[in-house]
Amino acid sequence: MQTPSLLIGYLLALLATVVWSGNFVAARGLADAPIEIAFWRWLIALVAILPFAWRSLLTSLPLLRGQWGRTLLMAFLGITCFNTFIYQAGHTTNATNMSLLATTSPLVMAALARLFLRDRLTRSQLIGLCGAFTGVLVLVSRGRLDVLLQFHFTSGDLWMIASVILFAAYSLLIRYRPKAFPQTAFLALLIALGLLGLVPALAAQAVLGGLKVPSAGTFGALLYIGVGASVIAFLSWNLAIERIGVIRAGIIYNSVPLFASLEAALLLGEALTVPQCVGGLLIIGGICYASLGESLRLRLEQGNRSARP
Repeated sequence: MQTPSLLIGYLLALLATVVWSGNFVAARGLADAPIEIAFWRWLIALVAILPFAWRSLLTSLPLLRGQWGRTLLMAFLGITCFNTFIYQAGHTTNATNMSLLATTSPLVMAALARLFLRDRLTRSQLIGLCGAFTGVLVLVSRGRLDVLLQFHFTSGDLWMIASVILFAAYSLLIRYRPKAFPQTAFLALLIALGLLGLVPALAAQAVLGGLKVPSAGTFGALLYIGVGASVIAFLSWNLAIERIGVIRAGIIYNSVPLFASLEAALLLGEALTVPQCVGGLLIIGGICYASLGESLRLRLEQGNRSARP
């Protein structure tokens, strides 16, 4: 039986996934200036979160004594590099490659959790993960085998693979936040440190090629990814990791392409196809089985033992 804490954890991971899915829709026209977009995104996020976090942030800083190295690494991986690498990947690879590579994150998370935390995938989680990943393949390829067969690596794919590894590592490290350090304040600190990490790259961009100032037409998208995908989603994800662990949260992350397709259909008028619907059902079924299968199996075993004379 799922405890309230686990249920809240699943819902938080789902919320983060839904918001991040909208990030793909909102950021479609923003990938031509990855450093600038990343900088403005996190600057907006910092402005949005500081009014709610600055007091507890200042009082909690002493808790990081002896842990600054790990905290700086979290900020560098999750804030400075992760999404910047995704924007950079968009220059030389297509959406299909990016979606396929992004959904390998749960596999990388599971591998790192097994290697460093000795966490293991249960049989239900493994089956559910395979089912969800199959759904991703069907959804992203739109049911066409030739799309998968034509997959070939570009330099953008390498950026995407790097972002997947960084996100998995960040998800693993976030568990080491000092328990007494409030989540909102800790995220504000990571954003501030990660934003500072972008300054050298921004300065280099200004010297080498000049900077692009966001237009009025892109402000809405920047506001969404700055507040929604940066503050709400990251805070929800960090809280989910705390409650259900990196493996369970990673399996739910597989639903990013599903929600991105649904949001594109609702907001951009893109048509939903039969393969996308089939893939979506496989993703939902895989996630449900991975989340509930072990609990249901244990209840059945208990029921069978109770029924024995």
